[in-house]
Amino acid sequence: MSWKDSFYFTSSQRRALFLLSVISVLLFVCNLLLPTFLIHRNEKEVVDSVFLAKICSFKNTLNEQTYHGKTRNNSSSKQMNPFRFNPNTLDSTGFLRLGLSHFTVRNILKYRSKGGRFKYVNDFLKVYGISGEEFEVLSPFIEIPTIKKMKEEVAVVIKKESPVILNLNIADTAQLKTLKGIGSSFAKRIVAYRKKLGGFYSKHQLKEVWGLSTETYLQISPYLIVSSEFIIKIQVNQSSLEKLRSHPYINFYQARAIYEYRKDEGKIKSLEEAKLIEDENLTEEFWEKVVAYLEF
Repeated sequence: MSWKDSFYFTSSQRRALFLLSVISVLLFVCNLLLPTFLIHRNEKEVVDSVFLAKICSFKNTLNEQTYHGKTRNNSSSKQMNPFRFNPNTLDSTGFLRLGLSHFTVRNILKYRSKGGRFKYVNDFLKVYGISGEEFEVLSPFIEIPTIKKMKEEVAVVIKKESPVILNLNIADTAQLKTLKGIGSSFAKRIVAYRKKLGGFYSKHQLKEVWGLSTETYLQISPYLIVSSEFIIKIQVNQSSLEKLRSHPYINFYQARAIYEYRKDEGKIKSLEEAKLIEDENLTEEFWEKVVAYLEF
């Protein structure tokens, strides 16, 4: 018997040996993969447990709210601080003091800004965000005046807020600031420009004030009058060249032409005589603009 005979297997033995080898390989692979599978399974179980716990907590919250019945509305009602008020005139701070939420207050103000009015107490319940419990608490304190009374109140307010009529040539900065759109800066500019001119002969001259817009002029114009007797005039036959040119409407060349004519021809007796001065700078438009400030 040779040593090779020791490694000889029959057909049945070879099949058994092959099957045993396959089983061994499978067991080895399972031994490698099983720990990883168990770890993932444990993680999934942990995640599922957390998710289920959150669901249970949410259900308990819903059950608690259902059990107590309208908990939010009841709590808000307890926090209400009612006092007598007119929903058409109360400001946002007042509505918040009543105990209404910011959301509800915004809806009320938005409704009023679009021209909405509360004519009856029950109209207040139509505001989006006001619950029945809140309305029940506040309704006894709602005071809405009649249409006639509302018109009288509006008339009083308009009368109080309407500015007085001002004389543009004597109004000081404090009085000018009562006009809508006129602050300290514009009031000072108007007074300063009036001083340079010697006074205004027309309200339209306000448009020459630096920075004053047409819109602002149209707003304040109805509340202004002009009195020409307050205008300080320039003595043409006595003023120096510097005095003449200091006026906003008279430039150096125009002042020099008047001054030189007066020096050569003597006293200028009237506007008609002044218009005879031959100088391209002394146009008809110039005389029309400056005549209110000249005295011969």
